[in-house]
This record gives sequence, C-alpha cells and structure tokens, in this order.
Amino acid sequence: MKVDVVPPHENFKGLSYGEWVALWNKWLMSEDPDTYDGGDILFLRGNIDYKHVDGLGGGPSFIDPQGIYDRTGQKGEHIFEGTAIFIPIFTFMLVLGDMYDGRVIRKEEELRYLASRDINEGGPMWATMTKKGRKATRIVNNLKDYFAYSPLFRLKVPESSPLRERMELPIEPGVYDAVSAGYFLIIKSLPPSTYRIMFGEKGPGGYYTNSIYDIFVKGKRRDSVKDKSGSMLTFRRVQGMTSLPK
Repeated sequence: MKVDVVPPHENFKGLSYGEWVALWNKWLMSEDPDTYDGGDILFLRGNIDYKHVDGLGGGPSFIDPQGIYDRTGQKGEHIFEGTAIFIPIFTFMLVLGDMYDGRVIRKEEELRYLASRDINEGGPMWATMTKKGRKATRIVNNLKDYFAYSPLFRLKVPESSPLRERMELPIEPGVYDAVSAGYFLIIKSLPPSTYRIMFGEKGPGGYYTNSIYDIFVKGKRRDSVKDKSGSMLTFRRVQGMTSLPK
C-alpha cells in the first residue's frame, strides 16, 4: 500500500519537520494530549509510562518492556480525509537546566549533541500500516531517512500535564528552552477506510516504546466559510494555532 508521506527535507503547510516536532512536544506536555481536537493534523504518541523503582519518586525509573499504548477499537481516532497524521517513531527531548550524565546542560549546542547521541544509540524501529482487509506494510522503506531536529523552542509545562511525571526524565511545571530530536513521519492524508498503525522503538538502556492505533477515516470535511472575495476556505486548528490548508 502506497502512503503519501512528506519527504524528510520538505515543508508541510509552511513548516519543516523540525518545526512540527516542536509543536508536537508542546502538545505532548499540554493539559489534554490524548483528546484529538478535530484539527487538520492528528498527533500520535508512544507509551509514555515510566515508573519509579521504589514507587515513591526520586529514584531510578523503568518502563514495562511489554507495554503497549493501545488506541484500538473504541479508543481509536476518527478523522476526515485530508487530515495529516504525525507519527513519532523515536524521540528524545532535553531542556536547558536538565541534569544529564551528572552535569547541568547550559548551552543549546549541548542539548543538540546529547539528543543526537541518545538517538544514535537506539535499536530497532518499526512503523507499519494495515488497511482493512489487507496485510501490514512498512509505511516507508527506510525510517533512518526521517531524522529531524527541532529548533530551540519555548516549552510551557502546566502542573496539570498528565505526562510530565511519566517521562523518562520527569519535568517540573514551568517554562523551558528545549530541543527535541528523533525519527518522525508525516502522512499527508489517507483515503476513507479503516487503518491500523503500529510504531515504536527499542532504545538505549531501558527505553522502549510501542503504540498501536486504529484510524477511522471518513469522507472529506464539508464545513467551510466564505471570505470576502467569495472563494471558499476551510479552517482548522493545530493545537491552538489556526491554519489554512495549503
């Protein structure tokens, strides 16, 4: 099955892969990352569920190596044709002021170096798609072609963020300067049908992520408004940002 994926060095809706990575991280740390807002891009995520060994916090953390973020069946996502899908295969984010390898990160260059090093030490990755009634196929031939860095971006982490304490490196509420790196795919659109997307990676140390989503694609959205020139424009929200499809 051929899938229309944004090439790694092309912009999509005026933004590079790296800029979409920054937006995705802001969404991930928001107050309600698991509720799709009906916008023109659907963000997916991994099984972020690190737990402290002692159950109290402050000590080493681990993640279940058999854990799966399951969004199948009734927990699946319903979207319209023309909605893009952002898939984070393997990601790593650091912020200025993080303690890493026993030292505090104080420069953007250090963020980029450490994020890249962590990603390069990763293991096998996968990203497959099954269309209803067909066999699973790889979304792209080589995931290694889809590496992306975010620019340095301002990350706001509210106290009510449900994932901030379940990250590999827990993060306190506040506003940070951050950099994220990893392997990402952006699917431009899927025709109406039912799809199953599976993706994940076995990274360095105890890092592991595995996700499975059912995506139900309906026909094209019909809502639209007329501008003053009389042409028809459709509006969508991308996590609080109004955008026009291009």
